[in-house]
Amino acid sequence: MDTKAILDLKNQVVAKYGAWDSNNVYLEGGLYTMGAEIVGDEIKLLRVVQCVLDHTGGTVEGQRVLDLGCGEGLYSIEFARRKALCMAVEGREPRAEKVRFVKEALSLDNLSVVQDDVRNLSVEKHGEFDVVLCLGILYHLEASDLVSFAARLSEVCRKICIVDTRVALWPKTQYVCDGETYMGTWGEEHWPGDSEEVKLSRVGASLDNERNFWLSRSSIYNLLRNVGFTSVYECHIPAEPTKPGDRITFVAIKGQPCQLLSAPLMATRPLDDMPEQPHPEHSKTFDLMRNMSHHLPWKARRLGKKILGLKGGRTALRNI
Repeated sequence: MDTKAILDLKNQVVAKYGAWDSNNVYLEGGLYTMGAEIVGDEIKLLRVVQCVLDHTGGTVEGQRVLDLGCGEGLYSIEFARRKALCMAVEGREPRAEKVRFVKEALSLDNLSVVQDDVRNLSVEKHGEFDVVLCLGILYHLEASDLVSFAARLSEVCRKICIVDTRVALWPKTQYVCDGETYMGTWGEEHWPGDSEEVKLSRVGASLDNERNFWLSRSSIYNLLRNVGFTSVYECHIPAEPTKPGDRITFVAIKGQPCQLLSAPLMATRPLDDMPEQPHPEHSKTFDLMRNMSHHLPWKARRLGKKILGLKGGRTALRNI
């Protein structure tokens, strides 16, 4: 498809579904979905892609990649361009259609776009994947959905799962599931009585649940271990300088539990849990600002975080 045809098709998509708001994808001939500038998500894209390539031998060609809650498709499009077999799952029609536009514009036959709720994830429905991207999902879920969704992440994942999520720096509430105790903090996604249309318009929130449950850092480690990942790490490099202190990129590896040859008695010892450790930067100011931020429109919260982040400094205000 030539540049003029791409631009014409893009204008049709914008007229029907609105302009792109977060994923600035380069198309061709100097044409972007948003404009010739770095808008922010490209920094996280660099982290995610570098991390995946470092764990897959430098290439994803021919490997199956799943991008859950893909938004406007930046990550799945990048991996499809790298010749992976990608599936992008997105619950909101306007965003799914924007990914389909890029798929058509760039002739990415190795990219499939599925409009669905990520909570419907299953091996039977979607298959298995070498790489699973779970970016910005966990902290939008109800506690009752967290454990089952994490279990399905493990079921569909053959090698590596990247989990980028907010964490509760000062967990206050216990949630018990299948005999395991997880610590976290309740938060709000929507107001009671909000219509389905209003909920869908909040692209930075859940599809329908009114509450979320932010797990603590330690509880996320324990959850990923409990559902079958054999090792879990945090990614710090490539750096995201303006990333809030309560948002973490976890790298979960699906391997085989090892049996120690030099310490065979360890096979009889239960695996240890990660202990809960309050974050040293947490303060009551953080709780106050976070609660206040939930009363602001999504776009206002996004702008506020961007402005506060550009000022630098390790303050609680950056963590809203």
